[in-house]
Amino acid sequence: MYRKINADWIKHIDFELIDIACIELSFLLSYFLRHKEFLSYNWNLYKKLGLVLIFLDIVVVFFSENYKGIVQRGEMRELTSVVRHVTTVDVLLLLYEYAVKEADIFSRMVFLFSWGMSIILCFLARTAWKNVVRKRITSERNQRKMILISSKDRVSECINELYKKEFRDFRISAVCVMETGQEEVLEANIPIFFGYDRLIEYSRINVVDEVYIDTFSDKETLNEMIDIFLSMGITVHVGMGFLPEGMPNKTIEKFGNVYSITTSVKAASDWELNIKRLIDIIGSIVGLFLCALAFIFVAPAIKISSKGKVFFKQERVGKNGRVFQIYKFRSMYPDAEERLKEVMDRNEMQGLMFKLENDPRIIGSEKGPGKGIGNFIRRTSIDELPQFWNILKGEMSLVGTRPPTITEYEQYDVHHKIRLCMKPGLTGMWQVNGRNDITDFENVVKLDTYYIENWNLGLDMKILLKTIKVVCTRKGSK
Repeated sequence: MYRKINADWIKHIDFELIDIACIELSFLLSYFLRHKEFLSYNWNLYKKLGLVLIFLDIVVVFFSENYKGIVQRGEMRELTSVVRHVTTVDVLLLLYEYAVKEADIFSRMVFLFSWGMSIILCFLARTAWKNVVRKRITSERNQRKMILISSKDRVSECINELYKKEFRDFRISAVCVMETGQEEVLEANIPIFFGYDRLIEYSRINVVDEVYIDTFSDKETLNEMIDIFLSMGITVHVGMGFLPEGMPNKTIEKFGNVYSITTSVKAASDWELNIKRLIDIIGSIVGLFLCALAFIFVAPAIKISSKGKVFFKQERVGKNGRVFQIYKFRSMYPDAEERLKEVMDRNEMQGLMFKLENDPRIIGSEKGPGKGIGNFIRRTSIDELPQFWNILKGEMSLVGTRPPTITEYEQYDVHHKIRLCMKPGLTGMWQVNGRNDITDFENVVKLDTYYIENWNLGLDMKILLKTIKVVCTRKGSK
């Protein structure tokens, strides 16, 4: 899934809120310095003006480009921007006072103090927050990984153009050249490889969020390449020299110093993804509280029934191939991973997933089908509760696709990788559509593909409500 770039006033709403807070604080402090108290005879007038200031600030931001390129700006440009912004807001405030005939009551000292103090506070707050934002977007953990496809004589120039901005939320992780040649490593520790087949194989087994196609001579191969990348859920940026047909969700964007046409299997706006993340955070906090309550009863039961740790952790594959540690309450014996080969021939799933209803590796399974603490916590989905920690960390989401094991991922065909273009989820389409009745992995892929292509916040809420019903009725959780 690709995050669409919003208008600057929405994209940088954090800076807008900071400006409003600084201007309001300056106005309040200036009033106190002038009148030495907060409840003087004209306090109601100033209280109303404080609300007017908020409205005027929003209007100025909406009709200006005050925050355009704010992350890239240096200190002098930032100071100039702050002075222009604060002055415009205060001039509009004066015009408002004259329009409502209250200018004679409004203290000139409050106005001047507020103007100067707003400039100082806004500049300091913007600078401080900008440093936080820069560190966040340039950290390797948060950067999108991009493959550059170009000709050998264009590689250096294209990298320089893409890296024009000092602070970027992406990095070129590899370069592919369609000509023949010997694999090597560029100065910036970027591997370069050659050929179409090598490109597809690299994209299949490595973390790839996006590709940028700089130059290409064969339009037919270009269209085929775009289709394959989209089938893997990888976002494609095509240089403006190419105009392929049939590109879904396409937009025009600027990367560094170059423009491209961007296409993806699904595009979502910042505000949609931010709301999804907020729901994840709230849900994970509630979930961790439930996990703590369950721990009081489940931990002793696991310890009594089986020697070993209470929690089980395993490497799983997340968004676009990123590996992370998933956490669960342990429902199997400690040697379950080693014994997997013994029961593999009894797999009830067709394809790249393992599912066995009466798995002998489950704690207490020797007592009979469905017996023992292991079966109980799996049947009630209590074993999944520690995954709320993964959700809080941002490795998973409440709703998404099932995260595969590394062994499963290594066997993926190209079209299977589309499952990983969103964060994996605690629940998803497979879980709420009779997961134990679905025995073909390709049907799981179809469900996940439908979810990704049709994703919206409403669909997430439907799946969450269905999940609650499934857990309460224990349907599909055998």
